[in-house]
Amino acid sequence: MARLQAATVSNQLVRKRKRKLPLEDDASETATASPPYETSVTSVTVPTKQHDGGKKPRRTNGTATTSKSKGAVPPLLRRNSSTVVESNIPWPEDFTKLEKTHRALNLVYTFCCTRKHLATTFETIKKAVEGHIKRELLIEDVACIKALIPRAINFAYVDEASLQIAVLGEEDGVKGGRAKEFRSLDLSRKDDGSKEVDQDKELLLFEFIDGDLKRQVTNAKTGEPTKPFRKLREEALKMPVYSQKQMMKLIEKRNTKFTSAINALLNECAANNNADPVRTLRDQSRAHVPVLASSREDTPVPVPALPPPSIPKERKAIPEIIGEIKSMEWYTGQIVPDGHRVFDPQPPIYGDLNFQLSQNLVNALYNTRWITQLYSHQAEAINNLHDGSNVIIATSTSSGKSLIYQIPMLHQLELDPNARGMYIFPTKALAQDQKRSMKEMLRFMSGLEEIIVDTFDGDTAMADRNMIRDDGRIIFTNPDMLHVTILPQEDQWRSFLQNLKYVVVDELHVYN
Repeated sequence: MARLQAATVSNQLVRKRKRKLPLEDDASETATASPPYETSVTSVTVPTKQHDGGKKPRRTNGTATTSKSKGAVPPLLRRNSSTVVESNIPWPEDFTKLEKTHRALNLVYTFCCTRKHLATTFETIKKAVEGHIKRELLIEDVACIKALIPRAINFAYVDEASLQIAVLGEEDGVKGGRAKEFRSLDLSRKDDGSKEVDQDKELLLFEFIDGDLKRQVTNAKTGEPTKPFRKLREEALKMPVYSQKQMMKLIEKRNTKFTSAINALLNECAANNNADPVRTLRDQSRAHVPVLASSREDTPVPVPALPPPSIPKERKAIPEIIGEIKSMEWYTGQIVPDGHRVFDPQPPIYGDLNFQLSQNLVNALYNTRWITQLYSHQAEAINNLHDGSNVIIATSTSSGKSLIYQIPMLHQLELDPNARGMYIFPTKALAQDQKRSMKEMLRFMSGLEEIIVDTFDGDTAMADRNMIRDDGRIIFTNPDMLHVTILPQEDQWRSFLQNLKYVVVDELHVYN
């Protein structure tokens, strides 16, 4: 069998080996002494297949240069994922102070993030923040900020031994300026070099968890941040550098999110019978005040999930559910523009069969699925199957595709009890659902209640395989079993294949 060449290799340019150019002094002599069969350098292009999907447009260098110079290529638009909330309600004085505290925390924390050897504990950043707000920084103030943006801030006590930070620089003689190990905050050591770590000591950690700065390094000539993906050890300056533009962008993003959170709280309180927003926030912040582990319960017990007090009789409309999702605090624009569309309902279109179904089959359809009529696409497909045609159904989800092959198979089993059917599914879950549905319908069909409808795949016990092969009327299998077991053992499957009436391939895929 001839070997197939690869179909995705790009065009290869095969060049002959270049001759060495002679010196100018010996140019004439070399040209005279050159053999007559030597020719100039030539190029040969070997055409090969590049892709499998038809013609692929290619842009030449000239086109790219022209477009770039004329500004024809639009720049990449980056949209803000956060939704800005506006409010016409004036801010209380407490909220104005809280917003100033948040700005100071944001500024100090962002600056500390550029120093990888510094952990942002509450005691570490407290004095710097107090220098900005000109008053004492209280834990309750930070708890109020966390209550407004709970998913953006981590404010909790952590064990000092587990709080480890990367040490950068030439400390302890680490060559290359980067330590390969992690060290806890307590850098005190004993005389023998071992560290003294208080296992019971806890530190109050504060950090923003909604974003992080990306490391950049400085250009050796200009001193500007450049090449953010360059390895740090390749730079003479071993400390990471962060551009001012990058830090200001992240700071402003957090400030905008916090302002929107305050506006949302004011709007919510105004809609809730003009509730006091300051008192509401204080009540919500109590749950975010950090607690030491020593004051917690020794053996925390998981809270079991309780059922709702009452189950609603009617489900909410989809637009209302989408509106609730967009109003949640974790929503940051996950639904793309025009990603949610509402279509007007359309009246159903029914069709008729060209043949008559038995009363048992009609009863089975009604008792299992409350079906009294078939849709037009179902009737058309079933009529074509009854006439001996091959049919492919491509309709939307939950459009009744399963009935299109279940009804003809059940009708054929009523006419010929020895008829066989093979259902091929890509996954076991799909096969189990269809097997359960088929068995449920067979319960209402007199004379067919005991026929064997089972799965034949790699998990089927060896003791059951012969029984399913010889006595089974409908088997649920997959492409692997068809090619590895059924077709290679055609002599053992001959009785089944001779009586095979329908082959169902659920979900068409490219299989390789």
